[in-house]
Amino acid sequence: MYTSWLSNSIPDIKSLSSTHRRRRVLCLGLALGIPLAYKLAGVASAAELPPVGTLVLPAGKTITLAEAIELALRSHPSEQQARANLDVAAARVEESRAGYLPQVTATGQYQRTTGNFAARPGALPQTTTSTQPPSWTPAYNYFTLGATASQLIYDFGQTSGRWRSSESVEASAASSERATQVQIIANVRKAYFQARAQRDLVEVAANALANQQKHLEQIEGLVPHGMRPEIDRVTAETNVANARVQLISAQNTYAVACAALDQAIGLSAAEGHQPDNDEIGPVPEENAPFEKLLDMALHDRPEMAAFAEQRKAQEQIISANLGAYGPSLAAQAGLTALGQQLDNLAPNWWVGVLLNWPLLQGGLVSGQVREARATLRSIQAQEDAFRLSVRVDVEQASLAVQAARATLAAADLARENARKQLALAEARYTVGMGSVIELGDSQVTLTQAEGQVVNARFTLASARAALLGALGRR
Repeated sequence: MYTSWLSNSIPDIKSLSSTHRRRRVLCLGLALGIPLAYKLAGVASAAELPPVGTLVLPAGKTITLAEAIELALRSHPSEQQARANLDVAAARVEESRAGYLPQVTATGQYQRTTGNFAARPGALPQTTTSTQPPSWTPAYNYFTLGATASQLIYDFGQTSGRWRSSESVEASAASSERATQVQIIANVRKAYFQARAQRDLVEVAANALANQQKHLEQIEGLVPHGMRPEIDRVTAETNVANARVQLISAQNTYAVACAALDQAIGLSAAEGHQPDNDEIGPVPEENAPFEKLLDMALHDRPEMAAFAEQRKAQEQIISANLGAYGPSLAAQAGLTALGQQLDNLAPNWWVGVLLNWPLLQGGLVSGQVREARATLRSIQAQEDAFRLSVRVDVEQASLAVQAARATLAAADLARENARKQLALAEARYTVGMGSVIELGDSQVTLTQAEGQVVNARFTLASARAALLGALGRR
C-alpha cells in the first residue's frame, strides 16, 4: 500500500515549487518512517498500543473555601504559635503587675540547739567568780514563727512603667496574631485557587483527549476507503497518545496542588482535600486610586497596630529604666512568735517604712537606658521598612488585578475564536479540503486557549486574594 502510494506521489514532486516539494518530501518521510518505527517496535499500529489508564487521585473530602479557611485558623501551626505568644504576653502582664500589689511572706523554723556561751576577746567579763571552765548546757527546742508584709508606695515609675509596657506588648501580640491569620488566609486562598485551576486544566486535557479520539475515529472510517492517506491515521494516533500524556500530567499536577492546599491549611497531605467550585468576587476597592488603597492598608494592616504597640511598650521601658535612678519607698510590717514551746511563744510585731536608693551600680542603669533607646530606634526603622513593603504589596496587587481582568477578557475572546477555528477545520477536513495537520493545529490552539482562560481566572483570583492580604482584610 505504501509502495503504490509512494510511486503515485513521486512524479508529482518535480512539478511542485520548492516549498511544496519540501512539504511533500516531509509527508513521504512521515508516511514511511512512522509505520516503519511501529514495525521495528513490534507493534502493528498506534491503535494497538496498550491503553493508558487515568491517574487515580487520592480520595478526599471536597472542601469549600470558607471551610478551608476556618480549618486553617484552627489547625495551622503558625496560628497556634501566635496564640501561644499572646498567652505568654498576657502572663507577663500579671508578672509585671505583681510589684504593685501587697507582698506577704510567712516563715516557720524549728531548731534543736544549745545555748553555750563563748567569750570573745574584748568582750565584757562575766559576773561569775568561778574559775572553772563553763559546762555544756543541754540541747533544747526553739521555734520561730513569723510573717512579713510589704506594700510598694513609690518607685519613680519603675513598676508602673514595666506594667504598662507589658500591656502594650500584649496588645502587640494580639495584632501580630491577626497578622498571622491574614497571612494564613492569603496562603489558603492562593493554594485553593491554584488547585481549582489545576482541576480545570485536567478537564481541558480530558476534553482535548476526547476530541482527538473523535478525530481518530473519523479518520479511521475514511482511510480504508481511500479517502484519506494512512499518514493521517498515524498522525491522529500520535495526537491521541500525546493528549493522554497531557491528561496524565495535568492529573498529577492537580494531585500535587491538592497536597499543597492541605499544607496551606496546616494538615498532612494524606488528608487529600479537594477544592469545590468557589469563586472569589471582586474586591470592593479594587478600582480605587492607589493612594486611597495605600491609606487603607496602612490603617487596617494589623502589623501597623503591632508596631505602634511595640513603640509604646519600649517607651514605657525607657521611662521605667530612668526611674531606677531614684529611690523606692515601701511600707512594711512584721509579726513574730519565738520560744521553746509551741504553746508558750513570745509574740512581737513591728511596722515601718523602707527607703531603698542604689547610689552606685557600676553604670547598670545608664546601660539599660541606652539599650532601651536603641531598641526603640530599631522598632521605628522596622516600621519604616514595613511601610515601604506595604506600598509595594498594594501597588503590585492592584496592578495585578487590573492586568488579570484584561487578560481574562482577551483569553475569553481567544477561546471563542479557537472554537470557531476548530469547527471550521473539522468541516474542511470532512469535505476533503483541509489536512490532518490543520485539524491537529486547530485542536492544539483550542487547548492552549482554554488553558489560557483557566490560567487567567486563577491569576485574577490570586491577584484579588493578594489585594485582600495587602489591605489586611480577612
